[in-house]
Amino acid sequence: MTATTATRISPAYDDVDAVLSVVRSTGPYWPLANYAGNDAEMAALGSRPAVFVPPWFRQDIGAGGLPLVNGAEVIVDNPHFIAAAHAVYGAGCIVRPTNAYVNIMGPTPFPFMPHLDVPAFRGFTRADHPIWLLKVMQNSGMFEQWRIHIATAVSWFYEGEGGDFNYWPEGPDGPQMAESPPMRNVSIVADNEATFHGVAPVGPADAKVPRGIDSHSRMVHSGAGWDVLDADGGVITSFTDAEVRITVSWKADVFLDAEEARRADAGEDALDLDTVVTMFQTDLHARGVGIDRPTDPVHNEEWVALIAATYPENPPHMS
Repeated sequence: MTATTATRISPAYDDVDAVLSVVRSTGPYWPLANYAGNDAEMAALGSRPAVFVPPWFRQDIGAGGLPLVNGAEVIVDNPHFIAAAHAVYGAGCIVRPTNAYVNIMGPTPFPFMPHLDVPAFRGFTRADHPIWLLKVMQNSGMFEQWRIHIATAVSWFYEGEGGDFNYWPEGPDGPQMAESPPMRNVSIVADNEATFHGVAPVGPADAKVPRGIDSHSRMVHSGAGWDVLDADGGVITSFTDAEVRITVSWKADVFLDAEEARRADAGEDALDLDTVVTMFQTDLHARGVGIDRPTDPVHNEEWVALIAATYPENPPHMS
């Protein structure tokens, strides 16, 4: 099953105020960098550990198809997203909402570069395996028959400068599409594990990134705006509601039909680590790359570096 393309929906919600109420009452929000994994994972993803942490924060508001915070059902159970997922994957598919989360970005003069979301495969997900390995598996193209297809609905609340959502629904060599401010009650629904997307710099071009934010910092809504706090509760910096770019992301597993859903539920044809390593090893040898089979493929630094370099993500350039 392949997603046809991205689809734009408006309105995204029947009650925007209810959505914003959930966003502002949820908290604390933690640095987005905390979700990237350790230094080894970041290296495998093609990134070096940041010398500072930008004012980008995240919190989960739904998991397992259920709300995690009061009122989040307005997002988790949103019928507009379910209908859009059918539009992307086909009217007869089965759509099961899974997760929802909120990203909040303060002014930053640099972009969130084009990327793919973390994929999942039958029997092989981030619940039990490192993010870097899942990403490399996706980049290799060898595990597509096991990939769990996921519909992602991304919606925003931001009316300031910059902050465009850029995406490539026809692949990284296709045209760059954009959703630009003012952004309110609109959503793009796509297969974001296979559709590159990124965010343009947020705020004015001369925006200054506050220093002092680290993995222990957190963001909360004060009632009058957003405060970034240090580990002791001291205010590092503050933003008005108008300065922050709010993103609400909703995800759902998608199955072609009831039989495909049954096989997934039963754990049939599930991947295991031995199979994954064997497939990589076979392909590496076919490429003329020789390396001994690692006894600990998750932590062997030479192996991690080799497969990361052999199967890079190759994102598009964001204009």
